[in-house]
Amino acid sequence: MLKLKNISKYFYTNKEKQIALDNINLEIQDGEIFGIVGKSGVGKSTLLKILSLQLKPDTGEYFIDNKNTLTFNTKEKTTFLRSTSFVYQNFSLLYNLTVLDNILLPLKILKVPKDVQIKRAKEMLEFVGLSHKANEYPITLSGGEAQRISIARALVTEPNILFLDEITSSLDLETSFDILDLILKIHKTFKPTIIFISHQIDAIKYLCERVMLLENGKVKRIEKISNHKLKSYTYEELLWQS
Repeated sequence: MLKLKNISKYFYTNKEKQIALDNINLEIQDGEIFGIVGKSGVGKSTLLKILSLQLKPDTGEYFIDNKNTLTFNTKEKTTFLRSTSFVYQNFSLLYNLTVLDNILLPLKILKVPKDVQIKRAKEMLEFVGLSHKANEYPITLSGGEAQRISIARALVTEPNILFLDEITSSLDLETSFDILDLILKIHKTFKPTIIFISHQIDAIKYLCERVMLLENGKVKRIEKISNHKLKSYTYEELLWQS
């Protein structure tokens, strides 16, 4: 379980304090698909960086499995980081490497045995439906294919937590929901905790089990989503209306 208790984060512009996150309290259960939604600039990415230990809060406490991350030593932090993976909006693929080599990269960094590297990478390529693209380069891929390769690369280390940062924002509607269906397949198959950040309310409602609405660095509300369906929503509507 991930638990934030009274978390705040500040940044300074010309010596003037800007509040990025203001007294955030949140619990995310193991195996949950949790959404964080809000307009640009409300603190979504800052919150994701704190949850993934890329950024320290200025006040408050962050617990992972009841352990206070403020007391983590280097080994504990490294162990947590190795149990997580990220997928980003811009794919973050290396264009001088083939599709297969992009997926292999995290395993090479972790010094996994080579035969295991190849086996896992090919399995993940098959899982995302792109085995036939193994020897091609990212420049030849469509946006949806590139995102599938990014997802395969994130899965290859068998993460317990998957952080998804605006992964459908640059895709057309049909491709976006194909990617969301893939994420649901991942959740059903591997059962990771998934934290999905987006400003697209439709995508949040389609994918997530619970959602938090952020406004100006504050939690406006956290609610369970009981009715997953395609519909256009606005920020002025109730986020979880049926």
